[in-house]
Amino acid sequence: MPAPIEERQAGKLQEEIEKAKSVALRFLSYRIRSRKEIADKLKEKRFSKSTINTVIRDLKRINYINDYEFAKEFVASRLIHNPKSRKFLHYELLRKGIDNKIADQTITEKISARKEENIAKLLTEKVWNKKKNLETTKRKAQTYNYLIRRGFSASLAIKILEEISRQKE
Repeated sequence: MPAPIEERQAGKLQEEIEKAKSVALRFLSYRIRSRKEIADKLKEKRFSKSTINTVIRDLKRINYINDYEFAKEFVASRLIHNPKSRKFLHYELLRKGIDNKIADQTITEKISARKEENIAKLLTEKVWNKKKNLETTKRKAQTYNYLIRRGFSASLAIKILEEISRQKE
C-alpha cells in the first residue's frame, strides 16, 4: 500500500531542504557569507521561501551563518585588499544584508577616525605618485575625486591633499 500523501509530501519537503542545504554549504565553502547572500543564492536556485528560511535557521543554529563574524572578516579583508572609508564600508555591509547595528559596531571596532585618515593618506600617496606627469592642479583634482569615490569626506580629502602638495613641492 502506498504511503499516505502527507508522508510523501513531508519526504519531498525534507529532500528539498537537504538539496538547499547542500547548495548553501557549497557556497559557504569558498568564503564566509552573510545571511542575505545565502538567501539570495537559494532564491536564485528557485527554492521555496519556507525551505530557505529552514536552511538559514539551521545554518545559523550551528554558526555556519553569523552576520557579525561575516562583517568583521569583510571589513578586515577590505582594509587589506581594497581600502575605503568607514562610510563606504558601512554602505557595502548594508548592501550585503548586514543589520545597521552590526555594521556600525564592526566599523567602530575595526576603524578609528585616525586609522581612516591613515588609509586616506596612503591612498592619496599612491594616486599622487601615479599622476606625477600631470600638472599640479589636475593631479590634485584627480586625487581628490579618487578619495571622494572611495567615500572619504571632502574636508579630509582637502586636508590630506594640502599636506601632500606642501611636502612634495
